[in-house]
Amino acid sequence: MQLRMSSIPLMLDYVSGLRTHPGDRETVRKLFAHEDYQFELRRYEISSAEHLIDYFSRLNTILPDEIPDLSDNHRKNHLREKHRQWLDCIGNPQKYYDRYERLKAFFTDDFLADMQERLTKMFPKGTEMIPDPSVVSTLSFGRSFGYPGEGAIHLDLFGVEEHCSMEDLPRTVLHEMHHMQAFKMAGDSDGFYSGFSLLERYIIGFAWEGLAIKFCNNAEGVISRRLEPDHEPNICAPSVPVLNRHFAEHFQLFCDTVRKIKAGTLTEEEMERQQSDYWMNPYLYGKEPLDQTAIYSFGNELYGCVYDHFGLDAVYECFYHPARLISCFNRTNCGWSIPE
Repeated sequence: MQLRMSSIPLMLDYVSGLRTHPGDRETVRKLFAHEDYQFELRRYEISSAEHLIDYFSRLNTILPDEIPDLSDNHRKNHLREKHRQWLDCIGNPQKYYDRYERLKAFFTDDFLADMQERLTKMFPKGTEMIPDPSVVSTLSFGRSFGYPGEGAIHLDLFGVEEHCSMEDLPRTVLHEMHHMQAFKMAGDSDGFYSGFSLLERYIIGFAWEGLAIKFCNNAEGVISRRLEPDHEPNICAPSVPVLNRHFAEHFQLFCDTVRKIKAGTLTEEEMERQQSDYWMNPYLYGKEPLDQTAIYSFGNELYGCVYDHFGLDAVYECFYHPARLISCFNRTNCGWSIPE
């Protein structure tokens, strides 16, 4: 595993200079040509960085109403949400220089070996594990703290020690590595989904985040138990307790959707709209965004409950054959039942 952090001191040098010098578009343009910021632009599906270049060239003087949208999807307001952090970076650059040094020192050979050993135990015996990925860290312009993509995992330095403590950081690293391993097991996404029915595509949508928080964040749901009872639940997953309070609502929607799909009265477009507007909506329960959306907590309930009762092999049987999750879940006798 290699650590890529070289954009951070470059950005910090620029931002700290804004205390005494005006912003400079060409300097910002060079910053966004860095491979790690190019990685971020692709992650947020941003084809042109011009609006970001304008924002960062006026970072210390821009008015709140002039802050542009990040992109045209549900992450569009993130520049406004993070503006306070960027202003703090201008005023307290040493805090972020120090954080950068601590994060760099964190990724020792022993740490990386421990991550690989722990990850291996989360998958069935004999699974071909991913080769060592890159860990990319930036001072991010997007809202996501961590995510996988292109053979790497990303960590936003703003979130380290704020969203997630340095001690809890291994959970986040594992969470994103779990995604990468699951994607590797699925192989080509078009091929993986091609044989699935609409019902199976609906069910498998809950597996990716649900399994990751189950195995990596010690997630505790309403019916899914945490794996490590002696450790705090929901580590680096602070929204899970909020979402747990809405479990009955989530379960009702899931069951209603299963019925409609089986009856042929729900289209694929309607299913995808439900996923984006409900399950993946960070503003589902108010103006303050959730750190995790409902697809995380409910995925943990579905697949985590199966794991608690039947173990790892049963979970991955349901991963490769999603329709089997319904009968497997119902056999747990957890007090909740999905229509078969």
